[in-house]
Amino acid sequence: MLFKKKEAIRKKNSWIVDFAIYLIGASLYALVFNLFLLPNNIVVGFSGLSVIANDLWGIRPFVFLLVSYIILTILSLVFLGFNSTKKAIIGAMIYPFLVEGTLYIVPYIDLGNIEKIVEVICGAFIGGFGSGLFYKVNYSTGGTDIINLIISKYFKKPIGTCHVMANFIIIGLGFLTFGLSTVIYSIIVVCIMSWIIDKVMIGISQSKNFKIITSNETEVKKFLLRELSHGVTILDAHGGYTGNVLKVIMCVVPTRQYVTVKEGVLDIDPQAVIMVSDVYEVIGSK
Repeated sequence: MLFKKKEAIRKKNSWIVDFAIYLIGASLYALVFNLFLLPNNIVVGFSGLSVIANDLWGIRPFVFLLVSYIILTILSLVFLGFNSTKKAIIGAMIYPFLVEGTLYIVPYIDLGNIEKIVEVICGAFIGGFGSGLFYKVNYSTGGTDIINLIISKYFKKPIGTCHVMANFIIIGLGFLTFGLSTVIYSIIVVCIMSWIIDKVMIGISQSKNFKIITSNETEVKKFLLRELSHGVTILDAHGGYTGNVLKVIMCVVPTRQYVTVKEGVLDIDPQAVIMVSDVYEVIGSK
């Protein structure tokens, strides 16, 4: 009974922390929208449609987003169910109000005579950081996320493909409304934000995973174990063409030792095959 009570408290606290992180991230993204994207006619994600609607028909982004998200939320409940998209629904209902709230902060922020490209890049970095925060706790601002989920489920398309298609269509509408410069700036923002979101969600690689195929297995193991004091794992493998039995040495090392390991292995065996990949987290000691 005591365990269940502690578990319930832990889950409640976790939900509160996740929601607080969502609010911080979504608030940052809403501020970026009002400070950088809307004034420069940058069309990114579903918010980009509100930029177009504001220019063509004078509809305030808050009104456009609120009405659109209510419709999308209803569609999500009908086609996906509550459990599948409950966090997207929460985000969709709150985000328009964050856009409206941060609008009143913008007049107090003086950007001076900063070049447009600098504004766009700064906005992309901050917006990517904010987006990464709420994606990290499995929230979203709704919009294209809900559309992507529906299309993916009923048309059997990967989420990534749906995301690219949605942004392509929105940026295309931006081109028809604002011209080529909007397309260029929007693509810059999408690329930078995507990169920052990945870094926030999975972190910056602190280690490298080496997989080494060598004819001097013993010497390479000695180098890694004795000289660098790194543990190694030996994997059994077979050549796909020859069928020969191979030994693959796997070793995770700090990024700062990447060059040391690579050059040390090649000094021992210049013909060694070395495969290197990023490692973002190592759990356990075996």
